[in-house]
Amino acid sequence: MDYGFSRRVTRAAPARRALVAGVHCLVITLSIGVLSPITSAGATTQLSSTLAAYDAPYLGSPSASNPAVVGAVASASGDGYYVLRSNGEVDAYGAPDYGSPASEGLPLGTTATGIALDAATGGYWVVSSNGTVQGFNAPFLGQPHIPPRGWGQHPAAVAIAAAPDGAGYYVLRANGAVGAYGVKGHGSLGGHLHYGTTAPVVAVAMAVDPTTGGYWIATSTGNVANFDAPDDGSPLAGAHGRYNGVPVTALAATTDGTGYYVLKANGEIDSYGATLHGSLAASKALSEGGFASALAVDPSTGGYYEAVDVTPLDGYLNPLRAVTSLVPQEIDQGVDYCASGPIYALGDAVVANLYDPGWPSGVFISYRLTGGPAKSRYVYVAENVTPKVVIGEHVTAATVVGVVHDAKTCLETGWADPPASPEHAAGHLEYNGKNSTAYGLNFNSLLQALGARPGLPQPFGPPGPLPSSWPTW
Repeated sequence: MDYGFSRRVTRAAPARRALVAGVHCLVITLSIGVLSPITSAGATTQLSSTLAAYDAPYLGSPSASNPAVVGAVASASGDGYYVLRSNGEVDAYGAPDYGSPASEGLPLGTTATGIALDAATGGYWVVSSNGTVQGFNAPFLGQPHIPPRGWGQHPAAVAIAAAPDGAGYYVLRANGAVGAYGVKGHGSLGGHLHYGTTAPVVAVAMAVDPTTGGYWIATSTGNVANFDAPDDGSPLAGAHGRYNGVPVTALAATTDGTGYYVLKANGEIDSYGATLHGSLAASKALSEGGFASALAVDPSTGGYYEAVDVTPLDGYLNPLRAVTSLVPQEIDQGVDYCASGPIYALGDAVVANLYDPGWPSGVFISYRLTGGPAKSRYVYVAENVTPKVVIGEHVTAATVVGVVHDAKTCLETGWADPPASPEHAAGHLEYNGKNSTAYGLNFNSLLQALGARPGLPQPFGPPGPLPSSWPTW
């Protein structure tokens, strides 16, 4: 898809091709757990891993536990790599450890969203959803200012990409805007993206072209826009302009400037002008509920690393893992978010309700959990959501129960009372219109334990009682 403002560049002797890995719309559904060992050619993966290596040396990875993996980057020398988790923790494998934002803690409602290598120092930069950029053995050169809260008017920072020579970095926001720090800007998607009900479009990833110094920006629906970088193709163009329902999550450029790779949530990797080395989708190693979240190219071999968010807790998985432009709002009866994208079920459950006219937009999806510590209790997803299930349907943590309309509207999710007319959130009698209830705080703790960005507690009054038998997280 051509937005009409990309600067098209021609490479010398380009090797351009679009090689699509796997089958579009394929969802791999194995038993909930961790990555299994991969024995296909070119791949090396260990049990209980959150990272798979394809024609690149596997040196270790965080265990498949909380918090979620959100980013990865290889060292410039090719002797190791770094893995970023949502709490800002950076794990170093075969490379020097320079620290992380997790040491001081991230502000409430904030998660780490991207990591980029400083080729000049060997250190790295980490960007968080609130726009904060921190350098670790790398110079701080600036950052975007994103006001807190704001009901979705201030899209989160979603990625950071560094210039190949270490001169500076770019910060990408969910609305496609790009901030350039220490380097020249080449344009952006800011002001050109739109939001839709079934296919919300937000910017999700960015990669710098080492040949031209320009960059590519990928959107959730599979477009790759080029700015002073060649147009080698995109999943959306390959699908004849149609979004196939599998969101794009990451983008990585080859180190020799021949092209780039696009990663999708189901573990599929599409290759454009670059050699394909395999993927989790092709090897069928992505666990049910797993979400491919990051991609990094190894400069020494030309292979790459594919990272995944597989953070189960007692059989539950992060229901917001595929949501983009997630802006936490207040914790009241549940947790409010401005967001865009699909909402999954928390775990195995049966759908109990879909609508209630007393809630904004008339939507109140509730389902009864059939396993885990909260077995027999009800979860709700309400307000600006389009239901994708029917009453009585048996769902799992891999089932999309609804899609958030767009990143400018908000949803609410939390514990629900059993179905009734009207439908109520659990603990609604303790809600005074401004406070955080005990049920809302409890559900927020669960979401945070699963790797989601936490909501914002309200100071207006006591939370009210929570039954002693209620599970805690």
